[in-house]
Amino acid sequence: MSFHTETIPGNRSQWCIRITILSDAQPRSAETEPMGCLFGYYGTPLEGLLDRMAQRLSHRCKRGWERVSIDTAAGQRAEIGHGIPPWADAVRVCASNSLSSAFGYSGVIFNLDKILSSSSEAVEPGRGPSPLDSLFPASLAHDPDERLEALEGSFVAALATPDGLRLIRDAAGIKALYWTAHGARIIFASEIKALFADDLVHRRMRISSLPEYLTFSFVPSRMTMFEDVEELQPGHILHYREGAVSARRYFTFEDYEWNGEDGLSPEFYARSVRSDLEESVKECLAATEQFPAVNLSGGIDSSAVLAVAASQRPDHAFKTFSVHFGSQYANENHFVSLMVDRYKTDHTWLEVKPAKFLKRMKQIIWILDDPIGDPVTVPNFLLAEAAGSAGNVVLNGEGGDPCFGGPKNVPMLLAALYGPEEGANEDGWLERSYLQSFKKCFSDLKALLSPDVLRQTGGEEALLSIVRPFFRNATPREYLNKLMAMNIRLKGANLILVKVDKMSSANGVLALAPLFSKRVILSSMGCPPQLKLVGSVEKGVLKNAVRDLVPAPIIERPKSGMMVPVRFWFRGEMSRYAKKVLSKRNLRKVGLFNPDYVRRLLTYDKSEIHSARFGLKLWMLVTFMLWYEQMIEHPRIR
Repeated sequence: MSFHTETIPGNRSQWCIRITILSDAQPRSAETEPMGCLFGYYGTPLEGLLDRMAQRLSHRCKRGWERVSIDTAAGQRAEIGHGIPPWADAVRVCASNSLSSAFGYSGVIFNLDKILSSSSEAVEPGRGPSPLDSLFPASLAHDPDERLEALEGSFVAALATPDGLRLIRDAAGIKALYWTAHGARIIFASEIKALFADDLVHRRMRISSLPEYLTFSFVPSRMTMFEDVEELQPGHILHYREGAVSARRYFTFEDYEWNGEDGLSPEFYARSVRSDLEESVKECLAATEQFPAVNLSGGIDSSAVLAVAASQRPDHAFKTFSVHFGSQYANENHFVSLMVDRYKTDHTWLEVKPAKFLKRMKQIIWILDDPIGDPVTVPNFLLAEAAGSAGNVVLNGEGGDPCFGGPKNVPMLLAALYGPEEGANEDGWLERSYLQSFKKCFSDLKALLSPDVLRQTGGEEALLSIVRPFFRNATPREYLNKLMAMNIRLKGANLILVKVDKMSSANGVLALAPLFSKRVILSSMGCPPQLKLVGSVEKGVLKNAVRDLVPAPIIERPKSGMMVPVRFWFRGEMSRYAKKVLSKRNLRKVGLFNPDYVRRLLTYDKSEIHSARFGLKLWMLVTFMLWYEQMIEHPRIR
């Protein structure tokens, strides 16, 4: 038997606790029920703050929300809210306000029941110790970090005790959590916009984030677009005590790097990756009473996830979803069909055109919260919307690129092999190569930004300082693994997983990435580098791991990626829209960009633009301008 607790307003001397009791006959425990958001604060009490935060996250709390709160002897309060899942029948009992802990989370935790009940017996409601104490045994208070760090799944969580607050993000960073602290309190939420429900949290753009965004298409590492607002990084636990904040990384996958001395065969490593992927998929399948849907792209990653899931549930026809942009554009439909036909899935083809999303573009950017200039965000949103009709959990293939050797690794290996170009500055050339490998606006910054803005941001050196530690750290030792660490901790945690999480959560869907689980990351880090990138063939060990399950044409094809045809859209269906958003008047009002350079981008003037990819750069600028309008200039408050 397991419990779920919820504080319900009572009189001044009592809290009412809703206890959800699930019988052993149910197929899964309540603790794995997906929840869409987490928010709260610790510090000086502020009446109505949690309610205002919930209002700003209403798009993620469509079933309502729950709260847990405690008061401390120092006159401080902790209030934690999270989106309410569809719980089973519940009973209500009352407990005194001497409760010593408050806990909440967002996402799914596979082993929460085991972790929290390992040292105490569950009690019947209304008898003996508080039911909340049964969820938080005495040993948790003595060593809460160890128990929190043992949690497995895709989640962010908050634990408040009289001595302070702990925030934790899962090992891979599947779910996102933001926080800020001022003199009175620390406040945290799944989305930045909820933090501004506290009037003491200032809404100011961090100017140095602009070249970061333009270079990566996202803001890397712990800082965000807002001053004094940070993103808790994957595999980190944060402590707040007496106004002081400290964060510690508890999941250091680099320590598990292949040591080069085992002499094991390539087949051994392929079997190891297969076994860990199977366990990861098994956990994800158990996260919902319904069968999850699967997003298909036609590549090896999503195909491997579907193939393993179907092999574990051979009697079930999975619902699958894929995106294409019309017959006139390159697509992956043939490869998707190979998987659909082989595993007899119930497939939905989703055609994405500007006419289907332009009127919702501002809404999608608002949901993104911290701007992400990757045009794949729109297909992510529309896929989540479609998959939501099939259930509340969807599996995807995210993680294959950063974990097993994605497309940026080959040019970076060549850069290391050949060294800097003749006459180039040798100091930081490898870091520059990595920044340029994103193929965004790194080469355009001096022309695109006003001189004053570029000077205020710290220029190129500030960007080099973000990636320099990854190249110079002692671990990982192998160069390919250094790239893997960068891609997991920067791109994976701050772009790939964040955009999928936000686009999915807004549609009531929990997105799970079996290839981005803790065990798969460790499995890949423990493989010899030459098995992940075999010559120029990417993800070799992953392909060998599922060769018997995935059709050969998918195994043998090179990496393609979702090629959103933005360069065609901006010369056709989105031309008028882009010119309106990026008008000289709007650009001058914002005061960050060179209007003449933006005009040359809009007219596709190849004679004066430093590099190609006009469409992608325009998408990034449109995204930023829509974000700036709603989050900075005229804040949108729900």
